[in-house]
Amino acid sequence: MNAHSMPFSKIISSDQGAREHYHIPKYQREYTWGVNQWDKLLQDVDENDQGYFMGSIICVNDGEPASPGDELIYQVVDGQQRLTTLALLIMAILQKLTGLKDDVEFEDEEERQDFENSLSGLRNKLLKKKKKGEYREGEYGGFIEQSKMCFIRVQPSFQNHNYDDYLYILSELGLIKTRPRPSYLGVRSMYKAFRYFQDNTPDEADKLLALTTKINQLTFVHISVGSQADAFTLFETLNNRGVPLSAIDIIKNKMLSEMERKHKVDIDESFEQWQEIINAIPDAGDQERFLRQFYNAFKVNKDIRIDGINRAVKSKSIQIYETLIKKDAKAIFKQLCDKALIYGRLLEPEFDNGAVDNALADLLYIGAAPAYQVLLYLFSLPKKSFSEADFLEKSVELFSKYYVRRNITDIPSTRDLDQAHIILIEKCHAKITSGEKLSITFLERWLLGRKGGDQRASLETFREELEGNLYSTNSGMCRYLLIKLDSIYHTREYRPDLWLRDDKDRFIWTVEHVFPKGENIPKAWVDMIANGNISKAEEILEEMAHCLGNLTLSGFNSKLAASPFANKQALVKGHLSLGHKINIGYRNGLALNNIEFKVKNQKMTLANAKAWKPEMIRARTKVMVDMLIKIYRFSDE
Repeated sequence: MNAHSMPFSKIISSDQGAREHYHIPKYQREYTWGVNQWDKLLQDVDENDQGYFMGSIICVNDGEPASPGDELIYQVVDGQQRLTTLALLIMAILQKLTGLKDDVEFEDEEERQDFENSLSGLRNKLLKKKKKGEYREGEYGGFIEQSKMCFIRVQPSFQNHNYDDYLYILSELGLIKTRPRPSYLGVRSMYKAFRYFQDNTPDEADKLLALTTKINQLTFVHISVGSQADAFTLFETLNNRGVPLSAIDIIKNKMLSEMERKHKVDIDESFEQWQEIINAIPDAGDQERFLRQFYNAFKVNKDIRIDGINRAVKSKSIQIYETLIKKDAKAIFKQLCDKALIYGRLLEPEFDNGAVDNALADLLYIGAAPAYQVLLYLFSLPKKSFSEADFLEKSVELFSKYYVRRNITDIPSTRDLDQAHIILIEKCHAKITSGEKLSITFLERWLLGRKGGDQRASLETFREELEGNLYSTNSGMCRYLLIKLDSIYHTREYRPDLWLRDDKDRFIWTVEHVFPKGENIPKAWVDMIANGNISKAEEILEEMAHCLGNLTLSGFNSKLAASPFANKQALVKGHLSLGHKINIGYRNGLALNNIEFKVKNQKMTLANAKAWKPEMIRARTKVMVDMLIKIYRFSDE
């Protein structure tokens, strides 16, 4: 076994002579990362210093290549999602930089050449070409194209069209010859990731080049073994034996040690106090976020603020708390214990205050983690700090509205949220220390950034995203909005808990596509949706299958998924879904299925429509979007 710590620039070298390539074995599952992982990767790269640690890559290298000069092909056992995602990110950066090439003003020829070298380096990280005479007939790992042998530097698995989709993106970039667009390309993860990075990376050349530098400096532990058996043994060992110390473990140990050494507090007593933090915030990921957000929320106080650290990020957490513990371990320990109780309540409302706790539960479903640093600050203030008696309830509702808009549109970008919220806390703190009270109007004004730049997507952008293939781009938010629409609709024949989970934490109610989303469209649906024209049905599938108007909520029933429309409408009472009895079928009384829409001046609902046609999907989408626009307007819109 060989194990080395190395930067990404060395793992995927951009030198023309680089021989190392990483192929995902055909048996490996397809590319599965989604928007949450893409967003987190971008955030980790952007927020942290160069050299951010990305974990280990385990691969098989069973010896030297067959002949001198052959390429070195590593079979990746662990790391395919990270490597593939970074390759797709590089593709998006390359496409943007290529498009900017003619618009960049260079100071001199040397600067122009540096830019060209950067483009060349990105291309070489994606593909290597060997001219005739440089490669051996039958050389493993490449394919012949126009008398050259091409080696994909990170070659994805073949499952679920991964390989074909990847080749198509390479052809879009002009790195290989033009290839036909694979069917249903837009609904699979590979292309969605590429489009996501196109939309969420900077548009300026200097920022793209800076991002490229950070990507190149990402640090991995590169582990190569001689056989698949060794690789799997190692993989299981690393994943099942021992867990490396996390940041919170290191901070805890430092805290307990300092309390005993400096404040003469027995370590067992301190440990019991620390357990109060753990009990309030049981999840390890939430605990680490709490430590960062505690600093961001309370650095307005001089006893918390550390010179030179404006914002807590992962790579700074240990440094921050080592400094605070050294300054006054007893004081910071007490504050952490007190604020952990508040933070735990934000994450797990106890419903002793119905309105506030209901609003907090909504925020949790939305996935609005950055908001908790502001709420931690606000919920720590005495009631006399607020103009309105229901200020806290309204503030949570405001953040719910803000994060629905943000999570649907990705505006503002994730990397801007923490800093914007820190500024908001500073504005609130300044107002309170001047002797004034906080009002919801003041909070909304500064949250939305009406002074110093708007921090929200326009209603038009919000509407455009809602009217598109929302489920394919953001299935979690799509589910939330469907539940929201059901909860506020005026008829309430049937009121099940749509957030209910089974004992394995699976949702009982899942998002249901009326016109089935699968690639093999049943004949009954081809006849109904496209008058028997399979090509037209496929176009409708790609354009509309994931639109709000084609979606509802249903208990899981695999037999119904691709059934004819009439069968999907029919009421089935007391169907057993993951151990729970629920009514399924579009006539089950769920409010979502009774939303009225018009087609050719005729009113209908999903429950009573005689058939399901494209014009119905459009009409139902429009009505649902109009309802959501009304719910998520801000006071000045």
